[in-house]
Amino acid sequence: MPKGKYRLRTSTPIQQDKLYPVYLEYTWNESIIRRAADVKCKVSDWNAKGNLGRGELRPSYGSEYKRLNALLLKRLEKIDADLTEYNENHPNRITADVIRDFLQDKPLTRKDGGKDFAEFALERLKGKYTLRKISYSRYKNGVSSLNMFGEFLVSCGLGTYKPNAIYLGEMSCELIQKHIEWRKEIKGNNDKTINHALTPILQACDYACELGYIDRVSNSMLQEMRIAIKPNLDESEKEFDGKALSKAQLQELIKLYEQCKEPRRKEFIEMFLFAFHACGLRLTDVMTLQWANIDFNNKVISKILIKNTKRHKIPLTTAAAAILEQWRKKARRKKFVFDLVSDDFNINDDEALYKARNNAARCVDQSLIVVGEQMGLPFTLTMHVARHTFAVLALNGDEGNREPLSMSMVSRLLGHGSTDITEKVYARYLPETMAEEVEGLHLDNLLPQLE
Repeated sequence: MPKGKYRLRTSTPIQQDKLYPVYLEYTWNESIIRRAADVKCKVSDWNAKGNLGRGELRPSYGSEYKRLNALLLKRLEKIDADLTEYNENHPNRITADVIRDFLQDKPLTRKDGGKDFAEFALERLKGKYTLRKISYSRYKNGVSSLNMFGEFLVSCGLGTYKPNAIYLGEMSCELIQKHIEWRKEIKGNNDKTINHALTPILQACDYACELGYIDRVSNSMLQEMRIAIKPNLDESEKEFDGKALSKAQLQELIKLYEQCKEPRRKEFIEMFLFAFHACGLRLTDVMTLQWANIDFNNKVISKILIKNTKRHKIPLTTAAAAILEQWRKKARRKKFVFDLVSDDFNINDDEALYKARNNAARCVDQSLIVVGEQMGLPFTLTMHVARHTFAVLALNGDEGNREPLSMSMVSRLLGHGSTDITEKVYARYLPETMAEEVEGLHLDNLLPQLE
């Protein structure tokens, strides 16, 4: 193993009164690797043979000579020890570049190889831009975010080996959380802006994990650090876009259901038909529907809607009840009706609700999209189409056989606006009255032969 020593770098000819720099020096395979030690002295104050030939300051240097000699020796012994450890962990891997990195205070014995985080992230960004995987504006935004991260480190005194820098392996959830708070309080950024700024940072962490510089558990926790922006937990009530099924298309959907050989897809179609027959119930409310919400005797569903957190009562029509009976036979869940969340799911946890809704939408809608393509629909079939379909058919009536429902009645059935006053005034009569209104639409024939 190479052993370092200090050398006084003099000029030719030597000038006795000149202060010359002291260098820490290593020799490896005939290469000399050196770095200045931030100490200068006269030739007469330097003892090249001192400290067992490793060099030291003479007492003539002055009162500081002992302290400086101790610091020089401590640094020399540390680098020697680091090189020894590196060689034990990486046999026969010592090179002049490795020694040079140690002299530049790059702790190569670290798992992250002493890599600077920002440099690593910028290199990745530049590579993606060069390969045209990201746009120029996205590249520049990433650079700006990383520069801001360096400003944050300086501002909060969190830099480690440099005021505005940290090593790759020093990324932590605590550091990211402080960065989020700093951007909120000091820079006044909103949650969406902060999430955009975190993207190049967390993507760099993810890439570092792939290369083995950050362990998987730490990276997994880091990737969860984006701010969970409180979402509109279900589909927004935008102006109707025409995506609704006609009665003929509903009949075609029923035929496809009866011919379908895929059990899970059949179940998703059942959920769609239930949402339709349950007066356009939203996906999140279908997902969180509990058996306790259903009164089979009085034919009513009473549930607090996720979107507006208000209790809503809708009639349990014959068709909707038939689908629920089908699921009661399956008995997969003791608490929730449909097989979209587990019984221990907490509907009061907004973040968990948001993730569960997205997962449910992805699963259900992906399957319904295939069904819609088989039907040749001019639009994408999703669960929300069931809500639009009910509203359109209710407002249009039964093609001359039945007057359409009033706008106020449909509004109440869909859960629009406030239903508090309605429930207080008509608590004894409303469910029955509404049930009669809906049953009068003669929609019960729009149901397949359930297995």
